[in-house]
Amino acid sequence: MRYLVSPEFSRKLAALGPVDIRSVSAFLQSIDTYSKTELLEGTRGTVSPLGEGVYVARVGKARVYLTFGNDADGEYALLLDVTTEQARSASPDFFASKNPKTNAALNPRMNPEINPRTNANLNPRLNANINPRFNANINPRFNASINPRFNASINPRFNASLNPAFNSSINPRTNWAFGGPYLYNSNLQQEAYLVRANEDTELMFDLGGNHVGELVRVDDDVRVQFNADNEWQGYVVRANNDVSLRYNMDGEWIGIIA
Repeated sequence: MRYLVSPEFSRKLAALGPVDIRSVSAFLQSIDTYSKTELLEGTRGTVSPLGEGVYVARVGKARVYLTFGNDADGEYALLLDVTTEQARSASPDFFASKNPKTNAALNPRMNPEINPRTNANLNPRLNANINPRFNANINPRFNASINPRFNASINPRFNASLNPAFNSSINPRTNWAFGGPYLYNSNLQQEAYLVRANEDTELMFDLGGNHVGELVRVDDDVRVQFNADNEWQGYVVRANNDVSLRYNMDGEWIGIIA
């Protein structure tokens, strides 16, 4: 089977280190040797489906993204993209396009408009509309439509396109253009990041890429937070277009999302 390369693949390949280039070159030679069926069956898990006809090949530390097709000349593999895991920088944080450490407008300690201690509208202890204890519509124990236990399409254990271990575009370790959003604790330390599954659900992953839960949209202002076992953990209240406030089950402010 022959292979074709996209401009993105060519650009990324040229930027790889020598070890990764050798690994990818060896994989391309195997494509020349095998048919699609032989490649998928003979690589022993190296090539895995991501969904919608896209596959990812684990080649050392590199990841090759490809799809298959047929034309008048027969079967071919189209190489879409290639990435590699890179060493972390000295900074403990990933790149964030909206960083509350450097932008005071995103920091509730510096901006009273998004601080629940100075803005009662954002404080669930003072505003019953955003408190699940008083508003059944935002309480997953009473509103089954915001409980994700039974929807496999938003579970990365069953949908590889939502799993950063297989999809580099949603993994900040392999996609340096990924800028968030991130979950921060009260000290503005990154704890996790979000990947949008659909209009109502965002998946949470820790900084190691492990699935740790999800946020489910209730309305324009409130999202409910679950852990990886679909147990209700807390909720999130929108402060403005860039920042949301995180609360635990007791309505205590525990951090932000930006």
